[in-house]
Amino acid sequence: MYYLKRFAKVVFSVLLIGTLSFLLLDLLPGDPAAAILGVDAAPEEVAALRESLGLNKPFFLRYFVWIKGVLSFDFGNSFKYGEPVVELIARRLPLTLEISLVSLLMVFLASVPLSFLLYKIKNKHIRKIGDFVLGVFISIPSFWLGIISMFTLGVILRVLRIGYDRSFKSLLLPCFVIAIPKIGVITSHIKSNLEKEMREEYIKYLFVNGLQMKWLNLYIFKNSILSVIPLIGIMIIDLITGTIIVEQIFSIPGIGRLLITSVVNRDIPLIQGLIFYTSVALVLMNFLVDVVSVLIDPRLREEA
Repeated sequence: MYYLKRFAKVVFSVLLIGTLSFLLLDLLPGDPAAAILGVDAAPEEVAALRESLGLNKPFFLRYFVWIKGVLSFDFGNSFKYGEPVVELIARRLPLTLEISLVSLLMVFLASVPLSFLLYKIKNKHIRKIGDFVLGVFISIPSFWLGIISMFTLGVILRVLRIGYDRSFKSLLLPCFVIAIPKIGVITSHIKSNLEKEMREEYIKYLFVNGLQMKWLNLYIFKNSILSVIPLIGIMIIDLITGTIIVEQIFSIPGIGRLLITSVVNRDIPLIQGLIFYTSVALVLMNFLVDVVSVLIDPRLREEA
């Protein structure tokens, strides 16, 4: 019953997001047909294009057609590219997913050992420096970090490639730029949880009863990581928004760059398709995080 309720919320959320995006895009000022043809187009040409694109039809009729298309995974053709929206997204999506997954891997590979390292340090001055660096990681804007990283790592030190050339190596710098703020957030949370768990009574009890330190650390880490799992959903949202900015900075032909291009060109079917797919991915990811959290800690099912 718990999973059924959660799944019903997923369906409702996706339908609500899709409807709101359709409504808001319809309320945007300006004419998509005029945007496609340019300022020199004659009024007759603009009117003919509006009719061919179906923009003259009533709002509810267009909404009904859109819902019908969504149910069959058909968002129509892009105004700019003239290709089916689904094909355009399917062509760009693997690259964005690769960037997101590599960034996510970087975050966890760096955050877990870094949080343990900072937790074990007893020197107050070094701990303060560590907290300051984490604060800088969290607050640094992606576009600024992207520019600085390109200049230092790409131009001066030449350890990473600047532009995208379809190779995996050329994705490392953009992934690094996306991962840095998330490393600050996850490391800070795990470190705080480790300190909190260390003060719990059950840890003192296990320590007094002679449990080896390596097993004690395992208990502490397991309970510390539980409260970080819900952050994964939020972090994935950040990853997608960060990917949009970084793809533009590094000229990577992924979903983020496609979204910016579609907004500039008032390509309504493409914008609707991208918003819908992105929303579905985020809602499903939150659902997955909820399921994993309940599987790890069944008490969460009663609290929900």
